[in-house]
Amino acid sequence: MFFRARATLDAARLVKAGVQLDMDSLLKQAVLSDALLPLLFQGLLGPLLGHRSGPKKGSGLDFSELNHYQHGDDVRHIDWKLSSRKQTPFVRQYQEEKEQRFELIVDQRSPMLFGSRGASKAVVAAKLVAQIGWQAIQQGDPCACTIVSTSGIQQGKSSRSSNNWLSSLNRLVDCNQTLHASQPRKEALLVECLEELLQTRCRGRHIYLISDFSGLDKPELGKVLVQALSALARHNSVRVLFVFDELEYEFPRLGFLPISDGTHHAEINSSDPELSLALKDAFALRFHPLQQLALTEPNIQLLAFDGFMQYREGLL
Repeated sequence: MFFRARATLDAARLVKAGVQLDMDSLLKQAVLSDALLPLLFQGLLGPLLGHRSGPKKGSGLDFSELNHYQHGDDVRHIDWKLSSRKQTPFVRQYQEEKEQRFELIVDQRSPMLFGSRGASKAVVAAKLVAQIGWQAIQQGDPCACTIVSTSGIQQGKSSRSSNNWLSSLNRLVDCNQTLHASQPRKEALLVECLEELLQTRCRGRHIYLISDFSGLDKPELGKVLVQALSALARHNSVRVLFVFDELEYEFPRLGFLPISDGTHHAEINSSDPELSLALKDAFALRFHPLQQLALTEPNIQLLAFDGFMQYREGLL
């Protein structure tokens, strides 16, 4: 039986049932999962992630040292005050910058408040974004977390501060705990968020988009979202984390089952082959465009996670 949030249940029971989350569950994500770490940061581990500077001296942003001017040095880096005082030219050397910037976008709209096994999609998405953010913060890299919720888009501020990251997590908890199945779906918000990111002309960032991509089954909306992801991938690395529930992918044939949205109640015949086919088609409309995009765009990686935060490689 799947669940939807019910106003009559208290917050503790909702958290225990996996419907909603609390701050404690996000703080626990600071202990990084050995299983998720190589998946979420493939290509970023080892010497890349967390090393502030590289061995080459160049035109980066980190000052390294002062040296006597030698033929071939960039005259733009001459320290004129010191050179005047010493009566001989000195140049400022800079260390090649290795800072990595993370842009995290997490979906907390009403369609995410669904689950049959493990936790709701909203909780899974929140825990995944917490894992990514904690890794970035612990390594000293700036991270911004943007929340797409039914009430709108809450832009995150890029920072490597632990306090700022905790503030982002508090906002995430607040959004999650105010989710209700009766709220409007706001399907275009995810596209609007990506278009706003494109307008900032961001380059060289690691963008993580975590959602169930509700609304992608609508052709026009899906087309615009895929175009936005493709445009972002021209100058950034993009990781698309597709969160889904088992019932959306494969429906068990158990006869008549009770269903509810928290207010209305009904029964469906889970053994009806037409129902199973309709569910598979609906799932494919959301998943296959992303799958094709990841196959054609080298800077886009697609990862699928179920209600237990398990990576489902078999879907790809």
